[in-house]
Amino acid sequence: MNESNQSYENGSEEYYHRCMDLYSGPMYSEPTWLQVLFGVIFGLITVLGIGGNAIVCYIVLGHRRMRTVTNYFVVNLAVSDQLMAVMCVNFTFYTTLYMTWPFGLVMCKAVSFFQSVSVSVSIFTLVAISMERYMAIIHPLRPRLGNTGTLLVIALIWISSCALGLPTVIYSLIYVEDGVTYCSEEDWKDRGNYSFATMVLTYFLPLGVLAMAYTRIGIRIWARKTPGEVEANRDRRMTESKIRLVKMFAVIVFLFAVCYLPIHTFNIVQDIHKSVVLCYPYIRVIYVVVIAVAMSNCVYNPFIYCWMNSKFRDGFRKVLRCLPVLRRSRNQASHSSSFRGLKRTSTLNTHMQS
Repeated sequence: MNESNQSYENGSEEYYHRCMDLYSGPMYSEPTWLQVLFGVIFGLITVLGIGGNAIVCYIVLGHRRMRTVTNYFVVNLAVSDQLMAVMCVNFTFYTTLYMTWPFGLVMCKAVSFFQSVSVSVSIFTLVAISMERYMAIIHPLRPRLGNTGTLLVIALIWISSCALGLPTVIYSLIYVEDGVTYCSEEDWKDRGNYSFATMVLTYFLPLGVLAMAYTRIGIRIWARKTPGEVEANRDRRMTESKIRLVKMFAVIVFLFAVCYLPIHTFNIVQDIHKSVVLCYPYIRVIYVVVIAVAMSNCVYNPFIYCWMNSKFRDGFRKVLRCLPVLRRSRNQASHSSSFRGLKRTSTLNTHMQS
């Protein structure tokens, strides 16, 4: 009985390695047009993730009236998205598509660590924003979180995120197999438990908290009735402002959940059916797609702010007007309109003289 089990395990292991060589190894390559397409997509994620979130930080930190408790959390969210765009997107794309790691041990540990930290900081910041909105709307008479308290919460978010990502630094390593260098986590004893706990702490549990918080906030806002015409007009404006803010962060949470659902689903299915998943002919393309969907989350938030918040929209307009290309086109348009105006004036004067 033991011999049959041992032979079955050896056969499964051999089958797994054969599939890795066929569909997931460095000798298997995608069509050139597909590689170019993926390169363009990941390049756009990097540029938009860095540029858009940098503008968000400038709008909040560069204007005193924008420095609110909620916007400090928005800046923290933007910084975590920038960290993802700078440290993780292109490195992950390269190693996922070409199945090799030429960047050395330090970058192997750094990319794994910062990817974990960025995701944790993003979801923990969204939870902090929901709690701040919850206290402001459900318990408006209780003391609000001040600037000092906000900075302490942000520091706690980063400390807990770094602690949660510490095992990736310890156990990430590079190894050479068949002349190809790989970056991967060591197969340590509690790796499966750590992956499961990380998935729960950075996805399922926070999303449950966010769903309950925003459901309670929505019920309170939409069910509120205010007597009196003067109070009604005033409170209606305040309620509409709160509704817009809650809608904006609800959209951000929804996009986070949608973007990271495919990668978590992929990891769960892979853990259950490892050999079947890795032997699928298009598995590398699927994995690159789910990675791109997850990492594209660092792009969307600035567009949501610009779409759903008038103050951020005005800030984006002012920043974009300062870009050399837009400034040159605007000057050309103004010169053209001035020339047309002078031409019309000259024609009018000619007719008057006649």
